[in-house]
Amino acid sequence: MRKCSAAFYITLGFVSLWTTEASTGTCECGRDILNLLKNKCNNTEGVYDLACYIKHKKPLASVCKWKGDISTSYTLYTQQRKCSCVKVHQKNGIWTSDDFNVLLDWNLTAHVIESSGYPHWCTYKNFSAIPSKITMCGPHSKLTYKRSSGHLTVQVDWGDESTYIKNFFVEYKEFNTTSWKEQQFKNNKESVLWNLTSSLPYELRIRCDPTNECVQCPRSEVIVVPPELTDAPSIQLEIQDHIQNRFISPGQRKAVVKWEYANSEAVAYYNVTVRKVSGELSNQDSFRTEDSSLTMILSYSAYNISIRALNTAGSSPVSSIATEQMDEWRDSFGPFSVNITSHNHFSLSWNMSASSVCYSVEWWAKGQIPTFCPFYEKQTRKEITGKTESCRSKGRDMWPIFQPYTRYYFVLHTRPYPDTCNMKNVNNSETTYGTAQAYFTEGSPISAPGNVSIFNITRHSSVITWCPVSEEDLRGFLLGYYIYLMWDNNETSFTVDPSVNSYELQNLESNSAYRVQLSAFTAAGEGERSDFKHFVTNLLEFTALNSIIAAVVVGIIILLLAVHLSCRLLHRPNPENSNAVQKIEIAYELGILEPLNRQRLEESEGCDSSTVFVVGSKREASPLCSPPTAQDGVPTTLLLSEDEDIPSIPEQIAPPDTPTQVPTNESGSTETFPMDFNKTDSTLNTSVDEEITTFVSNTTGSDFIPTSQPTVVFMSDYTTMEIFQQVTMAGIQGPSMQTVKPGLVPVHPGQDYVRQSYFSQETVQ
Repeated sequence: MRKCSAAFYITLGFVSLWTTEASTGTCECGRDILNLLKNKCNNTEGVYDLACYIKHKKPLASVCKWKGDISTSYTLYTQQRKCSCVKVHQKNGIWTSDDFNVLLDWNLTAHVIESSGYPHWCTYKNFSAIPSKITMCGPHSKLTYKRSSGHLTVQVDWGDESTYIKNFFVEYKEFNTTSWKEQQFKNNKESVLWNLTSSLPYELRIRCDPTNECVQCPRSEVIVVPPELTDAPSIQLEIQDHIQNRFISPGQRKAVVKWEYANSEAVAYYNVTVRKVSGELSNQDSFRTEDSSLTMILSYSAYNISIRALNTAGSSPVSSIATEQMDEWRDSFGPFSVNITSHNHFSLSWNMSASSVCYSVEWWAKGQIPTFCPFYEKQTRKEITGKTESCRSKGRDMWPIFQPYTRYYFVLHTRPYPDTCNMKNVNNSETTYGTAQAYFTEGSPISAPGNVSIFNITRHSSVITWCPVSEEDLRGFLLGYYIYLMWDNNETSFTVDPSVNSYELQNLESNSAYRVQLSAFTAAGEGERSDFKHFVTNLLEFTALNSIIAAVVVGIIILLLAVHLSCRLLHRPNPENSNAVQKIEIAYELGILEPLNRQRLEESEGCDSSTVFVVGSKREASPLCSPPTAQDGVPTTLLLSEDEDIPSIPEQIAPPDTPTQVPTNESGSTETFPMDFNKTDSTLNTSVDEEITTFVSNTTGSDFIPTSQPTVVFMSDYTTMEIFQQVTMAGIQGPSMQTVKPGLVPVHPGQDYVRQSYFSQETVQ
């Protein structure tokens, strides 16, 4: 038994030693040795998923694969008609054999021996099958895909197996989901998946459709397809010249291109392409970067800059931006002139300060694509024609023909190359030396200056403005403007520099009519005149001081009117605070005076006097809390005619402000006392300032009848309110007599009002 074990380990060591050699060949692996290995190495834990398959190659080849430990060594030998040893190698824990030849009609057996280095420990596993039953197609040898407009196009290359594959399947699902979808395609090259979500990534698996030639069709590894790039990058361009940045050389510009992308996580890199508008190519005009900015040093030529985002699924739409030629900065460049001598010939001249020998000239008319021509020249003058070798070598089919009356722009660049003048790199490859403009043939302008206007018209001056003639209508270099001024039968003209668009006409006559016309002129002559523009100078000088004075006067008038209206509004009495409203409460107390007043009047009817004479004297007002009394020596007298008819006095309550006169026993004067029968004890501060004498004539004479009662007179400023109140109270009380206290004389308010009005009229007269 020990002898058998020793023989087994000697055989195993021999096989292992042979396996370490990078060779294959016939092995002495008889049936007895294989059975010994199978019996002794009964452990199968070290070899997993052992399988062999046939690949469609010429000749047919077989491959065996399994999973195992990367720290151990494995030995594979196959047996069909004879035993062979096969070299194996591993990648990521997958052990794969080299291809070995097989026969389709003979059974194939593969033996795998694993030795961990321990004397009593080994692993053995085998695989047996008929080769015609284990043919395999796939996975694919090459796969490409592209996303666009919500669909995914997949291109599959099966290599040598394409002949045996008729159809294939595509399994797909959204990234990080579990549900797979499968779709079959009736070809072996292309598949299109529709109605996908553009913003989501997807996972793919590819496998062929099994046939007799392809019994096994394993799935490919999972392929992750990134999201579709549907948006174009957002571009910003910043340009600095040598004036803005002293570290930049004259004739060059620093261009900083910055961009942003909304879904930047799905972007693998960006592609930036910088090319001249003229179409001149360089050896390097495309840049690949993962950053979001790019800095370049460019000349003053026109460039197109385009940026797009890319990933393995495709590219985004292109976003472009252009830099214009900077011909308006020609004063900053060196001296450079152009002379167009024929339709296809022009000459260039520049200063000796240019130390370069490689140049490139570009020229164009407005609205045209620039034409370029690089050349090598040691002198400071160059003749360029359609036959110039360096220009013809660019393969341009049509040489531009110079047209008359058309302005052309020229830009001369220098290049630092001593050998060839072609642009090697678009970045920092050339410097602009100078710019120039030229005409093949000049003409006179075919249109007049536009939008002629007259401003700031005074007594002796005015300002005229206009818009310049367009370059297309100018047809030459503008040398200036003619201004024609006409009045009555006179005419004069002025010449204006081409750099101005306004002119002040001076020394004009006041209150005079003028007409103005304008025209532009070039070296070829004067152009069309504009339409007449009429204006009249002022008669009076309306200056700013006059405006201020007029505004002040108008303001003062408005202020006075406002003050007047405000005073009237502020001094208008408020009826709520008037005496008439405040004395409404004593209306009934005034009513009880009516019987006494009537009695006095009846007593006075017996007199034969034909005249009533009432004299009122100025007296101070007595307090309202006590009845008025006649002062000593100044009696109050009421004289009534004997035959005077006293009208009936309706029984009504007199308003508080109604004046009332009561006759006294003595003749000679009457006193008027303003009374206020308010319930408060306030003192009436008003006084009667003038005496009133009234004469009442009657046809019959009689003597005066003196009375002993003082006269009570009520003064008021609101007679209209008083009349209204009287009428109102009369309607309430009716004609019935009121009971009054003895000793009080009733007073007729309406009669007092009439008398008061009459007294006022007589006084005025």
